[in-house]
Amino acid sequence: MTENENQTADADHERQRLADLAEIGDVDLAQFAPGTFGCHEAMHTTSLMLDMTDDHLLQHPAILAIPEFYRLAGDVHEALFALYQAIGEKHLAD
Repeated sequence: MTENENQTADADHERQRLADLAEIGDVDLAQFAPGTFGCHEAMHTTSLMLDMTDDHLLQHPAILAIPEFYRLAGDVHEALFALYQAIGEKHLAD
């Protein structure tokens, strides 16, 4: 991806994040800040999805049979692991 494509993708992600945030309505985001139960819940959910990706996608015969599927499922697994690490780094910093 070129730098311009990365900037466009980042801008698209930010627009979507803001739209999703507006859609959830009046939520006290302080309840989900690092160090709170809400943040811990997000970290735990990410951990569950990481385990499910490993157990149910990467080990599924249909995924194992096709290199492209396996690569894409591996990308999902890596992204979830990166998310788990990022949440944990901020959540457990104190």
